[in-house]
Amino acid sequence: MGVGGARCVRRRLTALRLSALAAVVALLCVFAGTPAAGAVDDPELTPFYQQTLSWEPCGQDLQNGAQSDGASQPPGFRERLECARMEVPRDYANPKRSTMQVQLIRLKATGPGEHLGSLVINPGGPGASGVNYLIDSGNAFARLNQRYDIVSFDPRGTGHTEPISCGSKLTTGGDDSLATKEKHINEACGRYSGGLLRWVGTPDVARDMDVLRAAVGNDKLNYLGFSYGSKLGAVYAHEFPDKVGRMVLDSVEDPTKNTWQTALAQARGFQRALDDFAADCLQGVGCPLGGDKRQAQEQLRTWYQELSERPMKVKGETVDETTYVYALREALYSRSDWPQLRQALAQLRRGDAAGILRLSESGGGSAARTVPAPQVGRDELPPQDQLALRAISCRDTSERYGADDYPRAERELTKASPLFGPDIAPLLLDCYGWPVAGDDSSRVVAAPDAPPLLLVATSNDPATPYEGAFNMARELGNSSVVLTFHGEGHAAYTTGDLCVQRHVDDFLLNGVLPKAGTSCG
Repeated sequence: MGVGGARCVRRRLTALRLSALAAVVALLCVFAGTPAAGAVDDPELTPFYQQTLSWEPCGQDLQNGAQSDGASQPPGFRERLECARMEVPRDYANPKRSTMQVQLIRLKATGPGEHLGSLVINPGGPGASGVNYLIDSGNAFARLNQRYDIVSFDPRGTGHTEPISCGSKLTTGGDDSLATKEKHINEACGRYSGGLLRWVGTPDVARDMDVLRAAVGNDKLNYLGFSYGSKLGAVYAHEFPDKVGRMVLDSVEDPTKNTWQTALAQARGFQRALDDFAADCLQGVGCPLGGDKRQAQEQLRTWYQELSERPMKVKGETVDETTYVYALREALYSRSDWPQLRQALAQLRRGDAAGILRLSESGGGSAARTVPAPQVGRDELPPQDQLALRAISCRDTSERYGADDYPRAERELTKASPLFGPDIAPLLLDCYGWPVAGDDSSRVVAAPDAPPLLLVATSNDPATPYEGAFNMARELGNSSVVLTFHGEGHAAYTTGDLCVQRHVDDFLLNGVLPKAGTSCG
């Protein structure tokens, strides 16, 4: 689950998102077109497993949703994309009652070398569009794409797969309190998407992935999942241990923590990353934070207070304390963004907030990023991807915190991080008055009969703290291996570290799992 919003007017991180990149070991290569790929025990599900997908060039309406204009991809990249719709039951217990169409996208393998079938990827969230992610970032998997078809999808409730709708305007009845607003948002979601909300949980999406595995003709699921995608992969391994192929989970979510504990861990994680950025800045010449650690922390808090009391304007856009914290958080996803953050803070010291605004709008394209969120006014609803995050997260937990819990949450989170804590605290109200019940079944990931997965963990990952990968490995109970990346940021495979990429690629392409205790960076 991701870090979320701030106050009555707030931005939300929708795909934090990327909360674990784990690799799953497969003992056999996956080949397309084998009869066993469509086999299923329940005869009512057989038509879904044996369906033929009609792949065709992706329409412009699909491609328009991506962040990239294609300039960052090699020539002809977008022309190689193919799209299809896959039919799945809305309720797997009653497959004949109602169905939905899952939007798929793929990049056909380019060769040379033996074709290994399909590699399914998930960018995290929950709520992020896998279709947009592949359009924006598919070239990051160019080596894997030589031997795999790279396949992604919009999970139910997101993107082009029956997106969650909560109407267009919000009526609060004059009560502007945060808790009341959250409750009214949730009531609106129930009115507009009440028939869908029960069926968007991670276990249902994992079942969709098994239909996808069969529909593309694979005996086993080969998979690469980031952040929340690690949770999805682990739940799949729990539900279908005999169908697990080579599976990698990067930036691993911790299945042993509940929503409250996750929020605290993220507040501490982002504070640690900010402290590391400040220490690095102070080692250089002309750091805008001052001359020592104490001055740096004071300056960071001073800017927060000043923007809270006197927001700045940049080309008609308001830059307030929420924008400021959002910009800090975006830059802490990757160490490569630290120079840009340093420059933005130097501008802010001169009274120019343009760099802060630019950073706050920079997320979305890669698995390590969040989808940029506009400011949400009193009568406005969050963007659709954030509503999807809320719907999936609330279906995946039995926790329901309300107005009486919020003061303690804000105190505890502010103690964990004076800057990030107040911004993360509203996340705990996301399920206040949610119209359908949730459960904790998605935290059960035991898969002792599945082959080992590869879990990739960054030592200073702010969004999915390092220890979560080891807790995941223990809960899986199948000798999964943790590959450590000693560094900063989220989603290690996409940071460009050649050591991490070599181990992940070697596992996915050749089935070679690194030895326990292996590290990079």
